[in-house]
Amino acid sequence: MECEFCNKSFSTTGNLRYHKKTSKKCQEIQNRNHHNKDEIESSFVNCEFCNKIFTLQILKNHHKNCKKKTEIDIQNFTEEIKHLRMRILELEAENKIYSKDHDFIKTMAAQPKTNNKIKINNNFFDNPERIKQMIGEKLNKDYVSDGQKGVAQFAYDTLLKDDDGNMNYICSDPSRHIFKFQNSEGNIEKDIKAVKLTNMLIDAGIASKSGSIAPSLWTDEDGSLNVNKFQAYGPYTSQISTMQLDNSVFRNELACLTSL
Repeated sequence: MECEFCNKSFSTTGNLRYHKKTSKKCQEIQNRNHHNKDEIESSFVNCEFCNKIFTLQILKNHHKNCKKKTEIDIQNFTEEIKHLRMRILELEAENKIYSKDHDFIKTMAAQPKTNNKIKINNNFFDNPERIKQMIGEKLNKDYVSDGQKGVAQFAYDTLLKDDDGNMNYICSDPSRHIFKFQNSEGNIEKDIKAVKLTNMLIDAGIASKSGSIAPSLWTDEDGSLNVNKFQAYGPYTSQISTMQLDNSVFRNELACLTSL
C-alpha cells in the first residue's frame, strides 16, 4: 500500500501509519498540504457507493474495487441491455412494415402503365356507383350465408382487382389490419381497419341487399320457415347488418385474402 502524501510503498497498514507519524519528510509534505486540523479532516471523503471513508487519493483506487459500485454498474449495464433489446425488437417491427410497404409499391409498380402512371381501371373508392352495381349483380346467398367472411370474399372477388386482375387493395400489416390502395391519381393511401371499404359497402347498400337475400337461406321450397336453417344462418346475416358497428370478422378475413 502507498502513502498518499509521499507515495512511498509499505507492506502493512501498521507500517504505513508508523511512517506517517515518524517520517520527517512525509510530515513536511503533510504540513504543506494541510495547514490545520480542519483541512486534514476535510481531505477525507465518503465513497458515494459504499459510504466508507477514504482520502481523495485512495478513493480513486478504491473505486476500481468497490463491490457496491460494481453491483450498481452491473445493474445499470443489465438495464441498458434490456433497453437495447427492446429497441432492436421495435426496429425489427418497423423494418417489417417498411418491407411490406416496399413490396406493396413493387406490386403496384409492376402493373401496366399509361403516361407514366399506374393504370387503375376499377378503383372502387372513386366509383361508388360501380360498388352498387356489383352488389346488385354479384352478391348472392353463397356470400351472405358466410356473414362478414362472405362479404370479404365478395369484395375480393368483385371489387379489389382492376380489369387486368391486378390487386388494387392490399393488407400491408395483418397484425394491425392496415390496408393500402392506390387511388386514381397514383397515390398510395391507407385504410386502417378497413373502415373506408366498410363504409363504402354500407353506403352502397350491402346490408339491405343481404337482408333481402337472407330469407332464401332458411325458407324451404314450399315457402315455410326452416327453424334449424334460421338458427344456423341467422347469426351470420346479422353480422352483415351490424358491420358498420363491428367489422372485425370482415377485416380479419380480408387481411388473410389480401396480405402480401
